[in-house]
Amino acid sequence: MIRAGFPDCFVVVNGPEDGTEFPVARAPFHIGSDTSCAVNVRLDPEVRRVHAQVTVVSDGYRIRRTDEAPVYVDGKRAGIFRSRIVRSGGTLQVGHTLLAVECQPDGLASRSRGIITESDLAFAVRQGGRGFLHVLRDLLGGLRKLFGHILGNWIAIAVLIGLLYVLWPRFHDTVNQVVMGLYRRATYLLLH
Repeated sequence: MIRAGFPDCFVVVNGPEDGTEFPVARAPFHIGSDTSCAVNVRLDPEVRRVHAQVTVVSDGYRIRRTDEAPVYVDGKRAGIFRSRIVRSGGTLQVGHTLLAVECQPDGLASRSRGIITESDLAFAVRQGGRGFLHVLRDLLGGLRKLFGHILGNWIAIAVLIGLLYVLWPRFHDTVNQVVMGLYRRATYLLLH
């Protein structure tokens, strides 16, 4: 129903919460069973905590699924990197719940005419970049820990050898004999 001065609305038209309206105050927002979701579908056990992400586009809303749970827009499956756009009168299905979208003349979707939005390709590149940065950060952190352990152990070993060399005369003599033996062997190999 078109009503001037009212916000856009997602309305449950078939499901456990039939007739429930979710007015759209701002975007982006999420659809799911978690109480933090703007469209909070609590009674459908098939709806995940954060089932779908919604962003505003000119005269409608872009829908993306957020995990492996299926999301359908006007009967067509939406994905993470293959979003779907729903416009006024269109439907969106999460779990067993079917929602209708009502865009009002003064609603967010109508006010967004002409605004450039992120394409699926740009979204995929941005997400891939974030994933790459997370992997790189984890790799560098792991290398830092590994080298920290190695250097920490080498430093401890060097300190131990230094202490033994200074404090234990017999060890001192043994080290001198080993060093002299290596020196003699190297000299012999070089001269012959």
